Amino acid sequence: MALPTHHPADRGFTLVEALVAMLIVSMVVISYIGIRTSALLDATYARNWRLAREIAEEKMSELMAGARENMPESGIAVPIDKYEGFSFKIALGETDVAALEEQVASDAAGDDGDANQRIEWQREREDYRRASSRGLSRADYEQERNTNNINQKLAEKAPSATEFEEVAVAVYFPKLEARFPDDRDALVIKARISTLAISGLTPEQAKAIADSKGQSQGDSALPGGASDGGGSGGGLPGGR
Repeated sequence: MALPTHHPADRGFTLVEALVAMLIVSMVVISYIGIRTSALLDATYARNWRLAREIAEEKMSELMAGARENMPESGIAVPIDKYEGFSFKIALGETDVAALEEQVASDAAGDDGDANQRIEWQREREDYRRASSRGLSRADYEQERNTNNINQKLAEKAPSATEFEEVAVAVYFPKLEARFPDDRDALVIKARISTLAISGLTPEQAKAIADSKGQSQGDSALPGGASDGGGSGGGLPGGR
């Protein structure tokens, strides 16, 4: 009896061929997963920064419109329940705004000594600019900044729609691929807002305070504010 003849095409996969096929499939799958993971990270990163910008602009708009019932506490972190891991701070007056910007920039730099030196140099340059705009020396400006915050100013003089203070809003949110559990990114925007809007008082209430202090108050019909534009570096990464 003649034995059946096996042609090469009829043979099954050998062990080596099967392993090679599995390797090729694994490489394709791993590559696809990597591309998908990178795309998800990019989308999450963009979404977080977009939300941070929207939240910061919303809080700043509330302040400029005088839509808050009470003056916010400067430098106090407030969690945002709607978005897990998000929080915001409002800094009132040049002293607190400068401290907030310095903290955010320092956190973004981490342990980078050169970056921290640049931050210090930028802070000194900004202080010099502000002092010069007021015709003050650097020492006089430092003394004024350290002894005259916005609460003291409002205690001494009634809020007004024609007097402005620097205000910053910082929004903190989860940092992707963070080195430490509490690492956060942060976005900061700034504006100059009238003391009337910051106080949360109505023009009538502000006028009553001015009258009680025997002070002349200018046009206090509208709260208002003047935006400084994009803010501190257009949004500084880092912060905790």
